[in-house]
Order: sequence, then structure tokens, then C-alpha cells
Amino acid sequence: MGLAQARALGTESRHEILRVAEKIFARKGYSGASTREIAETAGVTKGLLFYHFQTKERLYLTVIDNMVRKLRALATPPAGEDIDWMGHVRRVIDGWTDFLMEHRDFQKLISRELMDEGKFHKKIIDEYLKPVYEIGTSFVREGIKAGVFRPVDPGTVVQMVISTNAMYFISLPLHRSILGEDPIGPAVLARRKEELWANFSRILQKH
Repeated sequence: MGLAQARALGTESRHEILRVAEKIFARKGYSGASTREIAETAGVTKGLLFYHFQTKERLYLTVIDNMVRKLRALATPPAGEDIDWMGHVRRVIDGWTDFLMEHRDFQKLISRELMDEGKFHKKIIDEYLKPVYEIGTSFVREGIKAGVFRPVDPGTVVQMVISTNAMYFISLPLHRSILGEDPIGPAVLARRKEELWANFSRILQKH
């Protein structure tokens, strides 16, 4: 096996471990999840898992860090003075929906840690979630100063953006029963994005 192929296999196994770990940590929590189950489900040895992540704690925090980095990039508005304020709002709404489609266990994992006040809940709040929240509130505050947004409460708006989709994705079986259709089908999600965009346009945009 060549070096390039070995590296590719190593990257593939690392991604698979993270994908599986995200689901198992969300279902069982940090304490309830075992590295043995994660390794077996990912189809790798425990030795390879620890080669990539060294400890269970590092694996857990890497799972969270990988997801939150995507959120931080999504929340961060483009640099420069000529900002498309409402365009960024639309990107955040659509991107948040797409993110939760890709990481359907994110909200369950985070909610479990925070509700149980688990071992890492303070670290997750201070180092991961709070910075993303502050990016969002700062953006809304600056939009108000620029005269683009109505004089809303920035914290309330950010909480609404987060919770509207978070609760939807954490309650998919309920929505499937209520809607009578696949709640994550392409047409349903496209319609949902349009409704969210219309609602938050009314909340934010000056007329």
C-alpha cells in the first residue's frame, strides 16, 4: 500500500469514527457511550480509534468542535463594509437547516450535555456555543445601527433562529405524524426554508 493510499484510508477511518461517535454520544451521553461500541460500529479497532483521538474525552470534544466550527463559519458575516445584511440572514436560515440535516444528532447531543449538566457542559457553553451566539447578536446589533434592521432585541432574535429549527429536527417523529409526509423530504425542507425566511424578514427588516 502506498503512502497516499494509507493516508486516504486513515482520513476515511477518522471520519467514520467521528460520524458514529456523534450518533452514539447523542443517544447515550458521554458517560453511557463506550469506545468499544464506537470502534465496533465504525468497523475499526480500538487501537485505531485511540491512534486518531488518544482518549474518549478528546474524541467527544472533537465531535463537538467539528460541528461548532461549521456553525461559527455559517454565523460569521462576510468581511467588508458593503454587507448584504438580509442576504446573510437568508444564508444563516438555509445553512442552519442544512446543518441540522447533516448533523441530526447535534441538538440531542448538546441538549443532553446541558440538561444533565455533564462533565463538559461549562466548557461547551463558554468555548463553543457562547462565541457563536455572540457572533449572531453582534451581527443583529450592527444591522440595527446600520438602519437595516428594526430595533429588535438581538438575543431574542438569535434564540428564535436557533430554537425554531432545533425543536423541529429534534421532534421529527412528531412532525411526521402531524404533517403526514416526510418532514425532511426535499420539498418539505424547501418550503420550510421559505417560510422561515419570510417570518424572519418580517421580524428584522425595516419597511
